[in-house]
Amino acid sequence: MKILAIGAHLDDIELACGGTLAKAVSRNHQVKMLVMSESGYVNYDGRLMRASEIAVQEGKRAAEVLGVNDIEILTFDSKEIPYHFDVIEILDEKIQEYEPDVIFTHWVFDTHQAHEGVAKSSITAARRHNSIYMYEPIYPAGRSYVAFRPQMYIDIGGYEEQKLEALRQHETEYKKFGDQWIEGTRARAAYRGYEMGKKYAEAFEIVRCELAL
Repeated sequence: MKILAIGAHLDDIELACGGTLAKAVSRNHQVKMLVMSESGYVNYDGRLMRASEIAVQEGKRAAEVLGVNDIEILTFDSKEIPYHFDVIEILDEKIQEYEPDVIFTHWVFDTHQAHEGVAKSSITAARRHNSIYMYEPIYPAGRSYVAFRPQMYIDIGGYEEQKLEALRQHETEYKKFGDQWIEGTRARAAYRGYEMGKKYAEAFEIVRCELAL
């Protein structure tokens, strides 16, 4: 099976479905991470919060921890990845090139504007594909007035530490959010695992799902 995970920024994919990707790699599935920006950004007051070259290095290390050797990083603006034909067309091109069986992308009600733009653009670009899942956002993104609906669960027991170690490779973000970033992610995986009767899990909202019988 060929899996494509799409994220706006370096660390988005690891946060939401890193355990799923690590498990998929271990089962000999083909996995590609497509990141829409180099993820550097400046605060409103002019302070550099994350340098693009550092973010790219961190992202490549994180992918390596997950066992993913196919990571492609595009150069859209970190703060502004709109629901626009420019984004849709390049995603359409990448999807047609890779021909995935399964696509993971952001949740459409995410309150981060770039996440929302990537989610909507992904769904439009993947209009010919039958298995599309939106991964669960985590604070500080995703605090929406609409509730995330966990409709599909993937047991990531045995891969949770690999997921968390991938997050630790994003040293810039780890320094900013601290250990709570890691423990919050672990706690959410434990809660989703509890819901499905497992130790750890990741949850997804379904756009479309093809059931092969």
